Amino acid sequence: MTQAATINATMTRWTLYDWLGVALGVVMPVVAALLYPTYIHRVDPGWAEWTRLLEMPFVVAELIAIQVAVRRGYRDAALWRELPRDAKLAFGLLAIGLTVGSVFRSHHPFDSVLMSLITLVHLRFCAGIHFLARVEPVADIHALFRWLTLGLVALAVLTVWRFQLPPPASSVPGGVIEWGSALPGFISVRHFGSWTGAIAAGPMLALLYGDEDDQHTMSLAYLLAAGLTCWSGTRAAVLALAVVVLIALVSLRRWPTRVRFVRVAALSALALGFALPLLPKNFDFHLYVSGDGQSANTATGGRLALWQATFTRWLDAPLFGWGSGSTFWEIYVGWTNTQPHNVVLQFLISWGVVGAAGGLWLLGRAIVVTHRSAIDDPRLLPLTGMLYSLLFMSLLEGMLHYPRFIMMIAVGFAVLFVERERRAVSLHPRR
Repeated sequence: MTQAATINATMTRWTLYDWLGVALGVVMPVVAALLYPTYIHRVDPGWAEWTRLLEMPFVVAELIAIQVAVRRGYRDAALWRELPRDAKLAFGLLAIGLTVGSVFRSHHPFDSVLMSLITLVHLRFCAGIHFLARVEPVADIHALFRWLTLGLVALAVLTVWRFQLPPPASSVPGGVIEWGSALPGFISVRHFGSWTGAIAAGPMLALLYGDEDDQHTMSLAYLLAAGLTCWSGTRAAVLALAVVVLIALVSLRRWPTRVRFVRVAALSALALGFALPLLPKNFDFHLYVSGDGQSANTATGGRLALWQATFTRWLDAPLFGWGSGSTFWEIYVGWTNTQPHNVVLQFLISWGVVGAAGGLWLLGRAIVVTHRSAIDDPRLLPLTGMLYSLLFMSLLEGMLHYPRFIMMIAVGFAVLFVERERRAVSLHPRR
C-alpha cells in the first residue's frame, strides 16, 4: 500500500469526534494564534480588532461545518418539524429579540445585526453537529479529548515561545508589553484560562466517576489542563471545577472511590506545584492578590460595577434591549470593548425580556432534557464535565459570547441530545 493510500485509509477511519477535536482543539486555536499576535490588549487596524473580538475565524469554521452537514442531507425544515411546541415558541421569542433591538434600538445597527446573524449561525451549527452525530455508531468522546489535549500542548509551546522570546518593549505600541494580553490567540489570560479550565473539567469528571479505560491518558490530560489553568490564575475556571464535582456528587448520589479521589487530589496538587514556580511576575496570573480583599467589587474583578451598569442600562429598554453586543458601546466602567461577563445580563441588554426569555428557555430546556442521560453514562462524563464547566463560567465570563466557547457548548448539547435519543430507543424499542 502506498503512503498516500495509507493516509487516506487512516483518514476514513476517523470519526466525527476526531474531526471535531482536530478542528476545535488544534487547528482553530493555532490559526487564531497566528492571525492575532499581540502583546497589548488590542490589534491594529480597528477592523482586525473587531474580527478578533467577534472571533470571526471560528464563525467561518462553523459555516464550513454547517455546509458539510447540508451536503450530507441536513435540512432546517426537517429539524423544525421535530421540535416540541414550547421550543418553537421560545425560538420565536428569541428571533424577535434578535431582530427588534438590533434593527430599531441599537446605536450601531450594522454591528448588532451582524452579531444577531452570528447567533443564528451558532444555533444552526449545533443543529448540524446533531445531524452528523446521529450517523455515528457511538460517541467516541475520548477521541475528542485526546485531540483537545494535543491542542493544549500546541498552545503551551506557543505560549512558551511568546513569553521567552518577546520583542523589545520599544517596538510594541505604547512601549509596554501587557503580559495579560500576550497569550497566543486569546483576548486575555482569563480567556485562555477559561479554555483550559473547561477542558480540565472533562478528564477530571472521567477520573472521578468514568470508566477505568484510558485512565492514564485522562490523568495526563487533566494534569496538563489543570496546570495551565492554575498558571493562568483564572479563578472562575477553578471554581467551575468544584461546581462540576458538586453537580456530579448530587446527581449520582455517591462519592467517588477513595482511590479515584486521591488520584485527582494528587494530580491537582501536582498541577498547582508545577504552575506556581512558572508564574510570570505579573498580578494578572495570580489566583489571589492582597488587593482583592478591599471590597466586593475588587474581589470579583470589577464585575459588580459592570453588572450594575449593565442592569441599569437594560432598564432603559427592558422589552427588546439595545441590540446584540450592545454592551460594547453602551457600558463603560473604566474600560471599553467588553461583554457583560454574565449570560443573563448579556441576553437582557442585547435582546430584552422577550429575546432573553426565549434564549434562556432553550438553554434551560436543553440542560434539563439531557442531564440525566448524560450524567448516568460513564462514556459521556468527559463531555458533560466540560459542558457544565462552560455553562457555570457563563455566569462569570463570556462563554456564551465568544464563538470558540459557544462551539464547544453546541457540540456538547448536540452529542448529548443524540445519546439521549439512542438511550430512549434502547429502552423503548419500536415493535
